Amino acid sequence: MKKVSKLIALLLVCAMLVAVAAACNKDNDDAGSSPSGSAASGGAASDPDRVLTIAVGQDSGTLNPLRMTGGFASVPFYYCDNLFSIMEDGSYKWNVATGIDEISEIQCTLHIREGITFSNGNKLTAEDVMFSMEQCAADPQFALNVKAVDFEKTKVTGEYTIDLWYTEFNAGQEPGFPSMVILNKESWDEAEMARNPVGSGPYIVTEYVINSHVTLKAREDYWAGAPAIKNVVLKVINEEAQIINALEVGDVDIAAVPISEVEYVEQCGYTVTTGGGYNLVTLFSMLPGNPLDSKDARYAMCYAIDRQAIADIIYSGQSKITNYPCSHELLDFETRFENMHDTYTTGYNPEKAKEYAEKAGLMDKTIRIITNGSSAYNTVAEIVQGNLIDIGIDAKIINYEQATYFPTMMDASNYEIAVFGPATPVYLISDTIGMYLTFISLGWEGPDRDEYGRLSMGALTTYDKETRRGLTFDALKYFVDFAPWFGLCEVVSATAWSPDVNVRQRTFGGGYNIIDLSWAN
Repeated sequence: MKKVSKLIALLLVCAMLVAVAAACNKDNDDAGSSPSGSAASGGAASDPDRVLTIAVGQDSGTLNPLRMTGGFASVPFYYCDNLFSIMEDGSYKWNVATGIDEISEIQCTLHIREGITFSNGNKLTAEDVMFSMEQCAADPQFALNVKAVDFEKTKVTGEYTIDLWYTEFNAGQEPGFPSMVILNKESWDEAEMARNPVGSGPYIVTEYVINSHVTLKAREDYWAGAPAIKNVVLKVINEEAQIINALEVGDVDIAAVPISEVEYVEQCGYTVTTGGGYNLVTLFSMLPGNPLDSKDARYAMCYAIDRQAIADIIYSGQSKITNYPCSHELLDFETRFENMHDTYTTGYNPEKAKEYAEKAGLMDKTIRIITNGSSAYNTVAEIVQGNLIDIGIDAKIINYEQATYFPTMMDASNYEIAVFGPATPVYLISDTIGMYLTFISLGWEGPDRDEYGRLSMGALTTYDKETRRGLTFDALKYFVDFAPWFGLCEVVSATAWSPDVNVRQRTFGGGYNIIDLSWAN
């Protein structure tokens, strides 16, 4: 009987391999069925008119950089510049800025590159950089880009210089500047930017169809030299199955893919790279009167959630649970931060969860779980919903679009649990736990919140590194005790690349600048 079972298993494996080969090579049987140069068709990389197609998700419905969120938040960097990029080795690649001269802990001179023009012909100057900082400061979502800038003291001192002051030292401020794109003050028009954006970046937008695509054409007059790849299409694909299908038929050259599909995608001829640096969490509404306004109620949620199931199902066993609120890959992570509270040490324990839920009076309540509609967030929500139902608590899932999800989360009356991935461009724990609870308050108020704020912001704003380490540790102790959110598992992202695409340099965290892409010879 065992021999028969093994034979059947072997035949099934062989059948699967044949199916994979057929799926990945089906376009080679019909040369006209896939775009020129796709991984499936093997088109000539030397074609100057060849289009690079990149899959993007979660269309925000606008090209205004100050209104874009989620998977679409990377789109402005195709047609806008930033001050500088942080490369994989930690070095700075200067873009609009050419340097930052430190005068003191809170004063610098910011130097702006001469000779840059916007796509409408306007000259980029220090006034545009100052305007961009002011626009970010006025927007709750992008205020983090300039969180420490002292706008009363900061002044434009020349056509290409800014006397830059900080309200206080902040370890995350300078590394946070790369997330800010530079806007043109003279031509600024929010309505126009939504469809026909003006920027100083390497590409111009030639067409935008909401929930379909963004077409980009290289600027031959780009200050850093014309991009090697002349034509780019950002194709909006939200469903994972549709992304895999697009890769199968060669409709895209670069795409984020589920970890579970990496082996299959590689068999289709793509190179796959992985990255991380942030984790999935469940935010808890702490508003007075909310079902989760007590520690006991939030502890019940923590014990109820099967983190290992989330890691295994979403990331096919390639992820690991996070034993503290943030990612283990952040630059200031220390092993002493792990398992600082029993909710992390013990973890999934339905009996304990039910005990705390009964103590907190949750058994007759309905827990609202909200998501941004993405596959990963939906899966987390479904697992958490099942975990709660298992202990006798009613739970319902409410899905929002990405464009409305962030403002929805900012009002903690909209949910009991929100699925989220608190990423930080500066890769610091202190930045993550300090800043997110500043603009997504979750309704946490009172003396304990004030003390937490003193510790968490102190971990960011103290110049001495050792003192910052101690403050981070103390802030985390407060955090896990009050449980404003619960760390679930590491996000493991995978990107499929056509073998016809070269990447000269990678940015910190495994990303790339579009200007660093070229066709393989």
